[in-house]
Amino acid sequence: MRVLLTGATGFVGMEVLARLIEREDTEVVALVRAADHERARARIEDVLRLLYEEPGDRASRVIAVPGDVASEKLGLRRADRRLLGSVDAVIHCAASIAFDLPLEEAMNINAAGTARILDLAAEMPRLERLIHVSTAYVAGRTRGSFGEDDLEAQQEFRNTYERSKFEAERIVAARARELPIVVARPSIVVGDRTSGWTPSFNVIYWPLRAFARGLIREVPVDPAGLVDVVPVDYVAESLVHLLDRGGAVSGRLHLVAGEHALTNGELIGLACRWLGREPPRVDQRAEVPDEARAFLPYFDVHTSFDDSRARAALAGKGIGPSALADYFPTLMRYADHSRWGKRRVTREAALSGSWAGA
Repeated sequence: MRVLLTGATGFVGMEVLARLIEREDTEVVALVRAADHERARARIEDVLRLLYEEPGDRASRVIAVPGDVASEKLGLRRADRRLLGSVDAVIHCAASIAFDLPLEEAMNINAAGTARILDLAAEMPRLERLIHVSTAYVAGRTRGSFGEDDLEAQQEFRNTYERSKFEAERIVAARARELPIVVARPSIVVGDRTSGWTPSFNVIYWPLRAFARGLIREVPVDPAGLVDVVPVDYVAESLVHLLDRGGAVSGRLHLVAGEHALTNGELIGLACRWLGREPPRVDQRAEVPDEARAFLPYFDVHTSFDDSRARAALAGKGIGPSALADYFPTLMRYADHSRWGKRRVTREAALSGSWAGA
């Protein structure tokens, strides 16, 4: 199988990349934002060094192609477009996850970029599957349950990221009859539940880090707000499984904690027990540092995500989410060991457990 993967240098994308190239029967064509083949390959090699102590023959199963979802026709050269004609499947992970981008820029990357990928996919004669990685937060500020079939709910959005990903889904929906598309909607993605590994410490990690340092004594959150968190291994394993199932699954699937989602109050309790600290005071008027403001709206969520279709699609494969309480200690131990991302630990070392005794 030859798979076109966008976003291979991002958190979810690199986890998907690792799972694909660890299979001897799969070759990945990685679309990488770069000016030429040499620099595209250099970026992929940086990713491989973050994943493995020694990539070995896995490196030979990745072809780096320079391109950019934000550019017209993806910035692809003619020879590279011919190469992509031999692709069997596409996993579109590329997106800007910045919450504060100007709307026009976010739309060009996340919505128009998706349209460009779909245009390319329409030219692929061997295409069997296209997985578009969206976000559960296309629900915006919807209150109550948001189903996998739901999209248009007259919702308001917290930021340009949510709005642009919503518009991307509208584009996907308009092309769903002509392309073999499935949409995957993860919620907040954190580290691997067995190792804690993550190269990205944001959203819930920021307040946890500040609380661990004793910098937070009051928090402006609603204790009843919902925190839906999923480990990256669940998301990546699900995406690869959906790739393998061909046309057996279609539509939209929520890759979320679902019934395992916590309230903000429960998350605070987890952190307090782990760190041995007294709970911070809850005050809606509490000030937060500027760098935390972008994440603050995700602690005022009153949306629950129904994941019935995803659970049915993954049934029998042992693929499913877990309660955050079950792997929270693993996340925190890894965060402490890696100095919250300042110490380099490869995915391979983390999964082997060799970092634990370091």
